[in-house]
Amino acid sequence: MWGGFCALLLAGILAGCGGENRVGVVSGTITDIEGDPVADAEVFAANSVNSRTRSLQNGTYYLTNVPDRFTIIRARAVINGVEYTGQNVAQVFENEQSKSVNIMIAPANQQGTVEGFVRDALGRGIEGARVFAGGALSSAFAVTDQRGFYRIAGLPAGYEYPIVASAPDYENDRRTVQVVAGQTSVISFTLNGSVNRPVQTPLNLSATAWTLPRTLTATRSARERDAYDAIRALFDDKPRPRRTVASRATGDYWIEVSLSWDYEEQTSLLGYGIYRGRTLEELDRNAIAFLRDPLADFFADLDPALQPNVTYFYEIVALNTDYLNELPGTVSGRSNRVSARPFTPIALTRPFPNEMVDGLILQWTPVPNADYYLVLIYDRFPDYQVAPYYPTDLNNPGAAKVFAPATSLVYTGPTLVSGRTYYAVVLAFTNDRSTRAISQIVPFQAR
Repeated sequence: MWGGFCALLLAGILAGCGGENRVGVVSGTITDIEGDPVADAEVFAANSVNSRTRSLQNGTYYLTNVPDRFTIIRARAVINGVEYTGQNVAQVFENEQSKSVNIMIAPANQQGTVEGFVRDALGRGIEGARVFAGGALSSAFAVTDQRGFYRIAGLPAGYEYPIVASAPDYENDRRTVQVVAGQTSVISFTLNGSVNRPVQTPLNLSATAWTLPRTLTATRSARERDAYDAIRALFDDKPRPRRTVASRATGDYWIEVSLSWDYEEQTSLLGYGIYRGRTLEELDRNAIAFLRDPLADFFADLDPALQPNVTYFYEIVALNTDYLNELPGTVSGRSNRVSARPFTPIALTRPFPNEMVDGLILQWTPVPNADYYLVLIYDRFPDYQVAPYYPTDLNNPGAAKVFAPATSLVYTGPTLVSGRTYYAVVLAFTNDRSTRAISQIVPFQAR
């Protein structure tokens, strides 16, 4: 069961001896404090002139040529004339992809810092401990130096963060801190020695797959970004910050699959192992990531190889702080198994963009395996504060819900005002809503 993980861990151990020419890949998402993605942010590795990129419309980035060591990854964007910045630390392995290195950004003058020491029960500094500050997508973290000192800078101010110190062979210590703009909060930790306390199997693993149009390209249009996010938020069963991350599909679409599970605080929890496979045999051996974050309840699969109409199985395990010692009980049982089979993209073919219509007829491309489609009409450009004009009740959508294989709808909703611009979008769903696709947003005018 642990072949894939052992290789991954061995790569991490050997990477510490890497030279200057050894590099890896870092990927993740740039978000604001609410978890909303930030497009076209500049992303770069500190002290490396050859490692720069920009985030895509969905906030994701893929950064190459990152030195194979603990490296600070920084992000910067100018939004409405205001500079936003943020940073996180990536542990980079040679020729490996370090995933879910997510960065929260905030106005540069609205950030604070947390620092302090991590010591053992005798007051000695613990070198190499990690201190995590929980965020909207994942935790920011820092690694302690020889004195046990850590410093997490660039945290958006005005929020209370859970802070956890974790180190192999020790049990975790958790605190909370209120981050204040322009100030440094001092939080120190004392870690007791580990007793190889078992960790519980993660519960209620779930997977959601979205297929979205490639029109969401690397452009920082907050208006368009918010429109898609607002539409998607209408169908989130669990109110939470937006956490899904898109793969870098090569066609005219992109795919995202997100995993979430129930968070449970455990003093011996070091992190999670993530498994994915196209077959049950592959699932058993294919460890795709080691998520070393005791605050995590989410993982974004960023593999660019994800494809539509392919079934992917997922399971996760919890790891305790003694797992490197290969002692019995350091790994939990596997979670429940979930699957994701992303849709092919969906496109509105009628009305045409900016078409003047008399009687509105909507048509779209079929999506294999979709159970039904939902047509939304907006009388203003979609946003979080803008409800659909049609249907007026998403719980009872009436004729706006079209069952497959039908791919058209004659509009019979509220009267369309002559000369006014409206916006149409169509979504495809499975009955359990675990698989979803969304079309482009098409403006049209009523004659």
